[in-house]
Amino acid sequence: MKWIKNRFIGGRIVKTGVAVFITAFICQLLNLPVMFAVITAIVTIEPTAADSIRKGMIRFPASAIGGAVAMLTAFLLGNTAITYAIAAVVTIWLCHKLRLEAGMLVAALTAVAMIPGAEDHFMLTFITRLGTTLIGLFTSTLVNFVLLPPKYENQITQQAYESQHEFTAIFQQRIEELLNGKVRSRHLEGTAERLRHKLDRIETLCKFQLEEWHYHKYKREEMRKVHFHQKKIYLLKQLTYHLTNLISPPVQDQPYWSDKEKEDIRQLTAQLIERVHSTQHLEPISRSSLQSMRDALKNETHEDELPLKSYIYFELLTIHALLRKRKDFVRVPSTKPADL
Repeated sequence: MKWIKNRFIGGRIVKTGVAVFITAFICQLLNLPVMFAVITAIVTIEPTAADSIRKGMIRFPASAIGGAVAMLTAFLLGNTAITYAIAAVVTIWLCHKLRLEAGMLVAALTAVAMIPGAEDHFMLTFITRLGTTLIGLFTSTLVNFVLLPPKYENQITQQAYESQHEFTAIFQQRIEELLNGKVRSRHLEGTAERLRHKLDRIETLCKFQLEEWHYHKYKREEMRKVHFHQKKIYLLKQLTYHLTNLISPPVQDQPYWSDKEKEDIRQLTAQLIERVHSTQHLEPISRSSLQSMRDALKNETHEDELPLKSYIYFELLTIHALLRKRKDFVRVPSTKPADL
């Protein structure tokens, strides 16, 4: 099974196929309608067992609401076009009001799919269709729990490493652009936006993996590793926010840079980049570079709007402040951003 997963198709596809097969087999064995159960099994496969269990507890009552609405509208209006519309709209509205959003799709599908079979025995139809929906829901949850539990550690590690290098490449390129007089960079705006989306995806993978380990065995070292990357991604998201401010500054004046100022900024940028990648065997941050930037900012505090040069200094000093305690960040893994 693992060879098939790695060679041809993803784990979620495999689990969907298995869930559909088991669901259809059970329904045929019990002489129950297959369609509702299979639809439910397909749409309720989740990335993790934790999601399946949590959302499954919401989807069943939502499906019951959809079935009840379908039977009531079919009884009052018959099998007409307006019946489908009313059943779908009322089901979605009720799910929203009852805070059952996670089951809204399954409930709406149940509602519209039950109408064609509703003739005279409305209560029997309701119980039968709701039972098949429960079979599909239970089967997909069980398959998601037992079969091919997701392992995102390698994916998280690789993407976190890539994101770290992407951030430093953008940072270095942007500093050179600013020193060469390029106030705004359209190209880097798009690159930074893609980096932000990538960091969001990695953060989601960390959340999925930590949730999955509530229901499966794991090694302590694996847990620490994911905690570490979760904190790293949180830090990179903060750094990327300030990098975006450098890419799209609120002021457009073109500053004049002395050779000393350029040297200070390049030296500080190189040292900050080193600290993004590692905390071992680093030279101390140049105090003279930091002090010259702080002194420049002190002279601008009375202004309503900072000139671009001072704005750049402010963002560089903020990035330095975020990285200053990075040694603690590496040493103490945690899942709580507040602990940073």
